[in-house]
Order: sequence, then C-alpha cells, then structure tokens
Amino acid sequence: MRKLLLSGAAFGVLGMPAMAADVAPAYKIPVPVPAFSWSGCYVGGDVGGAWGSQGVLDTSPVAFALPPLVPNQTPANTTATGGSVIGGGHIGCNYQWTPLLVIGVEGDYSGMSLNATGHAESLFGRVAAPGGGITWSSGLDSIATVRGRVGFAWTPNTLVYLTGGGAWGRTGYSSTDVFFFGCPNCATTSFSNTSSGYVLGGGLEWAPWSSNWIVRGEYLYYNLSGAAGGGFLPGAGFVAANPAWSNMAVSSGRLGLSYKF
Repeated sequence: MRKLLLSGAAFGVLGMPAMAADVAPAYKIPVPVPAFSWSGCYVGGDVGGAWGSQGVLDTSPVAFALPPLVPNQTPANTTATGGSVIGGGHIGCNYQWTPLLVIGVEGDYSGMSLNATGHAESLFGRVAAPGGGITWSSGLDSIATVRGRVGFAWTPNTLVYLTGGGAWGRTGYSSTDVFFFGCPNCATTSFSNTSSGYVLGGGLEWAPWSSNWIVRGEYLYYNLSGAAGGGFLPGAGFVAANPAWSNMAVSSGRLGLSYKF
C-alpha cells in the first residue's frame, strides 16, 4: 500500500506541468507599434482654385491736334481680376526636431490659366470719347515657389504648419487704348514677363493610417511684381499710351496627396 501511494504521488507531481500547460491561458508579449514620424522626404500633387487681382493704370503722352484742340487723354486706372483652376506637383523634406516641432523645406510648380481683365472709359478732360475705351489684360500661366515650413504636430499623425518663401510666375500682358471711334485710333501693346515675389500660407497635413501616404489642405498667398509697357499707334513710331500693371496678388486653396519615403 505504501509503495502504491508513493507511486501515485510521483505520477501526480510529474503530470502537473503537462496539465498546467493544457489549462493555462496563452499569453503573448505585445509588440510596440512605432510612433509615426514626419521626418523624411516626400513627393506629391495638388489641385484647387486660384483668384487674382492687379491694379492697372494707363496714361497718354500724346496731345491730338484736332479742331478744336483736344487735351491729352485723362489717366485711367482700375483693378483687373480673374480666377482659374490651379494644379501641379510638390517635393520636399521634413525633420521632426522634437515630438511637437517639425521643420522642413518644399518646392512646387503649378500651372493655371489665370486671366485678369480690367476696363475703363477713354476720357479727354471730363468728356468720354465716342467709341473709345481702355482694356488691360494679364495672364498668369505658371508659378513656382521655394518655401520653408514650420509645423506643430497636433497629434502624432496630424500636422499644422506655416510656410513662406520666394515665388516666380510667368505672365503675359496686353492692353488696348482706343482713343475714339475704334482702331486704328488706338494704341496696343503685348509682351510677356517673368515676375518674382513672395509667398505666404499655411495648411494641415494628415497621415490617416500613420503610413507613408499624407493628405493635405493648403492656402497660399502670392505677391508678384508688376510690369509696364508702351502702346504704339498702328503705323506710327512713337508711344501713344503707357499701360502699367502693379503687383499681382493671387490667393489659392488646394488639396494634395503626398508619399513620404
């Protein structure tokens, strides 16, 4: 009997680990998920809308010797306005300086067809010339920027940022100053110009799956230098009008998608 009891006890002790393995719940050590980092370079595209305005002025150095003598055309000015779809691409790099502070640099190129036009009467003194009128036009077809960025990581995968830097735009200009009764009593000019200036703005970026894909919404304000030209009468070799365009102010709002490497 004593041997039987000892044998049973030994069997029970030896069988306890196997039984415990059968009934103990499985337990796995959790693998920590790495926090999203904004550091890295990225490339992407964007599309949106742009709206522009530009002050315009026209003066005439010519006095027309008509019976009776007509004084010089009265200087005229107004604001040319227009809007366009804007779209293009961007490339940049970020560095997450601290868990909250992100700094970076970005360059972008956008195409558009932003045509701004303005109109005014052709006045000699206070008298409107019959069949006269002045038209200014400017067409911004592309714009490029190089900008610095400073951002605040609102959440690990949400970034609010400010941006600013230099801007360059390609603009075509034209004007027609009809003195009276239509052309050929008019002075016209047409030329193109690459304007420089600055850009300021801000936006919000979101990495929805804390992955390499980043969605953005952005507002940019551009200010580009203006231009001046000389309008010539058909067949004449002298300037009959001096059209001028002041700085062009352009606002754009756009949505974009980027891929971070």
